[in-house]
Amino acid sequence: MPEISQAAAELIEQFVGCMLYGIYVVTFGIAERRLLTTDSGRWKRRSEIRWVMLVVSILLFVNVTVDMSVATITVLDAFVFSTGPGGAARIFSDGSGWQTMTKTFCVPFQSLLGDSVLIYRCYWLWNKSWAVIALPLLIWITNVALAMRILDVLSHNSEGAVLSTGISPWFEAFWSLTISINVITTSLIVFRIWLVERQNKKSHPQLALATSSTHSRRLNLVMRNVIESGMIYTFATILELAFHSVQSNMLYIVSALEMHSVGITFNLIIIRGAQIAQQAQNTEITLPVQFAASQTTGTTRSISRQGEGDESGVFVFTQIEKDSPGVSV
Repeated sequence: MPEISQAAAELIEQFVGCMLYGIYVVTFGIAERRLLTTDSGRWKRRSEIRWVMLVVSILLFVNVTVDMSVATITVLDAFVFSTGPGGAARIFSDGSGWQTMTKTFCVPFQSLLGDSVLIYRCYWLWNKSWAVIALPLLIWITNVALAMRILDVLSHNSEGAVLSTGISPWFEAFWSLTISINVITTSLIVFRIWLVERQNKKSHPQLALATSSTHSRRLNLVMRNVIESGMIYTFATILELAFHSVQSNMLYIVSALEMHSVGITFNLIIIRGAQIAQQAQNTEITLPVQFAASQTTGTTRSISRQGEGDESGVFVFTQIEKDSPGVSV
């Protein structure tokens, strides 16, 4: 199969990006409703809002909207307004142009935001343990430095844009580390959910008898929600890395998938988590949660689920600590 030209790849990227942006905007609206209102439709009080999730969701929306706007302007410049020599190819190959610089900033920034949320979720689920998130946090900081280096190298490129031999190795390193963060944090989140459920069943046999079926089914839904969302994001990142490695213009099309997969998966976790929590609202479950003494001062805690609507759906973890405002996964 012959290599697709950069101009054609950019045009297809715009088409794919528009479709995915439409899906993203719909999920964004639903997720914002879940974050800002209760199940009864009442606006949440300031103390009830998960501010970290809300701020990140808005930043993701602004960033992806800027990226789409710049991509549209670039396509118009190339195919409608360009009258000089070189045509569309000249516009797209300007590596240091403001359009290329802006888009190259937006894609890594979107990924860094998504990865920071994964690390934040690990931090909360593991009782605010810095030791657990030390490795993914170190990788994330390294990725911030790589993103800055990518922009610096690109600013000195007059030709070749993001597929030049001088910049591709930096992108390959960035996406490799992004995959590592995603795999590590997703595994830690799923393992934590499984571990707590296992500990509770061991410590409280009555839980296994009274609520085993319903409780386990909901936990399985939560784990599946996290795993499926992580797989979507990881798959898009692997494609990004693969096409960077072979320096194919298909990279431009895949970058649209990578860009929007971060926001879509972020929103889906909130939406599906809220649905799981809503299903549990009408059922009163007294759930004794037991942790090792080294993890929390209170080794046993009784939680009533009646009327509790945490967006995360991970009701095992609500009120793990006295000062915890809840966990959003």
